[in-house]
This record gives sequence, structure tokens and C-alpha cells, in this order.
Amino acid sequence: MSDLLEFRELYKYRELLRNLVSRDIKKRYKRSVLGFLWVMLDPLLIMLIFYIVFSGFFKSTIQNYATYVISGLIMWQLFSQGTQVSALAFMTNRNLINKVHLPISIFPLSVVISSLAHFIFSLVPLFAIIFFSGTTLSYDLIFLPFVVILIFIFSLGISLTISTLAVFFHDIIYIYDVLLLAWMYLSAIFYPISIVPEKFSYFVFFNPVYHYISLFRAFLYDTSIPKTEHVLLGSLFAFLSLAVGLLIYRKFRHKIIFYL
Repeated sequence: MSDLLEFRELYKYRELLRNLVSRDIKKRYKRSVLGFLWVMLDPLLIMLIFYIVFSGFFKSTIQNYATYVISGLIMWQLFSQGTQVSALAFMTNRNLINKVHLPISIFPLSVVISSLAHFIFSLVPLFAIIFFSGTTLSYDLIFLPFVVILIFIFSLGISLTISTLAVFFHDIIYIYDVLLLAWMYLSAIFYPISIVPEKFSYFVFFNPVYHYISLFRAFLYDTSIPKTEHVLLGSLFAFLSLAVGLLIYRKFRHKIIFYL
């Protein structure tokens, strides 16, 4: 099946994709008393913890610290939740894959789209914090969708890679969980980039998520952040991730069914 044919098949099964996304969203909060309210409460509670613990250290060096933290946090969750759950995308849908002919890339794609839906809901607490903290919004606000598209493409590439490799090497799931924790602390979510020692700065510089978070903040409220570097590197990382993900998926997709 060529890539073009797979894209056509994905379009053909768009109703299934919609149902999978709906299922993922409902499943995550099915047994929760507060249901979808957790989509908005979760980033607020984590932000509150970061604020209490770290505001004493960084509040004087970072203006609008609450906005700084929650904007970085919801971008991080958009990436991490989608890619982490999609690691099991093929294995949790093995029954459907074994019984029905369909483009199996639809499963990691549905997970990443559902994380995007959660992100949209999480914009409510973000703008609530912005309103109550008196943060001034940037005139570049209209470019926020561009950043979201970049991190979506990057996440989809990672998801295709992780979900495919996890079928053959289950340890990938546990390795990725540990990697995500380290990745989060390298993404400048709650601390200023200025505190990173110069000898370690390249770890942050080559961290795609850091560029997406910085670009999101730049378009949202912080006009002091230079945008060109983040746009160029963010775009490069996004399409490189997608290219690698498609390459790995294309190489192993016909074997996946035999290892489920």
C-alpha cells in the first residue's frame, strides 16, 4: 500500500477516526466523577504546585509567572499525553486490526487528535489565568494555530515511531516513560532558560518541545521572545519527526499484524 493510498484510506475511514477520537476522550474520563472538568482542572492543579514550589525562586526573574507556567504546561501535555498513550495504539486495538482491513495508522493518529481536543479544552484555564493575572496578550495571537500545527505534526511523527517499535520491542514503552520525565525538565516549563549552564544549553537547544513552548509564549503574550529561530527549528523538527515516523511505519506496517 503506497503512502498516497494510505492517505486516501484514512480519508475513507474518517468516520471511524472520529469515533476513535470520541472513544479516547470518553474513555479517559469515564470513571471520573468530575468528567471533562478534569481537562481544565488538571493543568490548573499542576500549575498551582509549580507556582507554590518555584515561584519564590523564579517569580522575580519571570514576569507573569503563572501564565508562563500554565502556557508551557498545556503545550507539554499536548505533546506528552498523545505520544505516551499512542505507544499502545496498535496493541490495544489488536482485535480490530486482526479482523478488519483498514489503514492501521488511524490508531496513533486518533490518539494524537484526541490529545489536541484536550488541549483545546485546556485553553479555558489558560485564558482564565491570563485574565485574572492581568497579562497583556500579544497582537501575534492569531498565529497560535501555527504553533499547534507544528507540535501536532511533531507528535504524530513520534507517535508513529513509538507505536510501531513498541509492537516489536515492548521495552520501548517503559523507556519512553522515563525519557518523557527527563524531557519535561529540559523543556523550560517552570524555569527561565537563563539559569541553564552554558555547557548544558545544547540539550535545551536541540529539544523540539522547548521551541514549541517558546513560540507559543511568544505569540501568546511575551513579545520579548525572538520568533525566527523557534519557527525555523520548530518547523525542521516537526517535519523531520514526521518523515522518520512515516519511514519506520512504512517499513514495518505489514509485519505489525503478525506480532500483535
